[in-house]
Amino acid sequence: MADSASHHATVFPLKNVGVSGISSYHAIRQIIFDSINDPSLEGEPLKTLKWLAYEQWDTQPRELPLFGCPHCEETVATLPYDAEEGSCPSCGNHLLLTDMLGFHLEMAEDSAPQSLAMSYMAVHETLLLFTAIRYFWQERRESLAKCLFVKDGPLSIRAQYSKLVNPIRRFLLHARDSGHPVHLIGQEKTGAFHDHLQMIGKDAPTGCLFIPDGRYISKEVYHRPDPKTPYGRDTNYGVKVFVKLDSYHQMILNIPTGKNVESPYLESPKLGDLIGAANIFATLPELLSYRHEGGLLPVELANGVASLSTYPSARILKMFAEENFKTSM
Repeated sequence: MADSASHHATVFPLKNVGVSGISSYHAIRQIIFDSINDPSLEGEPLKTLKWLAYEQWDTQPRELPLFGCPHCEETVATLPYDAEEGSCPSCGNHLLLTDMLGFHLEMAEDSAPQSLAMSYMAVHETLLLFTAIRYFWQERRESLAKCLFVKDGPLSIRAQYSKLVNPIRRFLLHARDSGHPVHLIGQEKTGAFHDHLQMIGKDAPTGCLFIPDGRYISKEVYHRPDPKTPYGRDTNYGVKVFVKLDSYHQMILNIPTGKNVESPYLESPKLGDLIGAANIFATLPELLSYRHEGGLLPVELANGVASLSTYPSARILKMFAEENFKTSM
C-alpha cells in the first residue's frame, strides 16, 4: 500500500515570513498554483482542476464563471477556455486558474490564517480523488463502473471553494446517464452527524439505513429552525446516509445522488436516487475493518500511509526556507 501511495506536501508563509520582492498575499497565490501543479504528481491535480472547472468531460465544455479578481476585487475575472493563466479584463493584472477558487478571499496583504492551509488540503484532496476518476473516465471508461472510490470525510466543499460542486454534480449525473456510473462514498468519523448516529444507532435494527432530508438535518442534527437555504444546496455533492450493518459497524456515509443535481436536498432523497446504491451496499461488507468501530479498510490503510511522513517536518521547513524565503525582521 505504501508503495502505491502518491505523496504531496507544500508550505505556506502564513505569519512572520516574507518573500523578497512580493507580498505574502501574492506569494501564497503563486504557491497554491505551483503546488496544485506539483511536478512530483506530473501536474495531474491542475489538469483535474481544468477538467472540472471547464467541464471538459462534456461534449460542450463551459467557460469559467466570473470570479472576484485578486487585484481589483471586481467580480469580472475569467480566463479563456482551457487556460491556466491570463489577465483580468478590468484591471489587466495577472490571473491564475486557482484564483477562481477564492483562496485570496481568506488572506490579508501580509498574512493569512491557518484556515487557509486547511482549505487548501480539502481542495487538494478533492482534486486527487477526481484525478483517479478522471483517469478511468479518459483511459479505462469501461472499468469505471467496477470501481468504488472511498473518501475519508464528507463529499462537500465549503465556502467560496464550492464553485467546484456543481461541475462535480453535473459530471456524476452525466457519467450515470452515459452508462458509466461512478461509485463513490465519503465516510464521516467525527462531527455532528457522527454524534447523532451514536444517539440513534443503538436503537436501530441491524442491517438498516436512513437517509435524512434537509428538514430532519436542521431540526434533529443541528437543532436549528428550518433554514431559508436548503441544507447542502451549494456545498454538498453527496447526501448523508446513516448505516447500521451490525452492532460494531454503524457509520455515516455520503453518496452522490442523481436527483435535483443543483440542490440535492430540495426533496427527500430516496435509496433509488443514490448513484450505484445497490453495488455500494453489496460491496460494503467486504470492506469492514474490526480494528476500529465502524472502520473501513480503505480509509484505515490510507490513514496508515499518510501518518508516515515522507520527510521529517524540520527538514521540510529547512528546505523551504533555504530555497524560497527569508525570515522577516
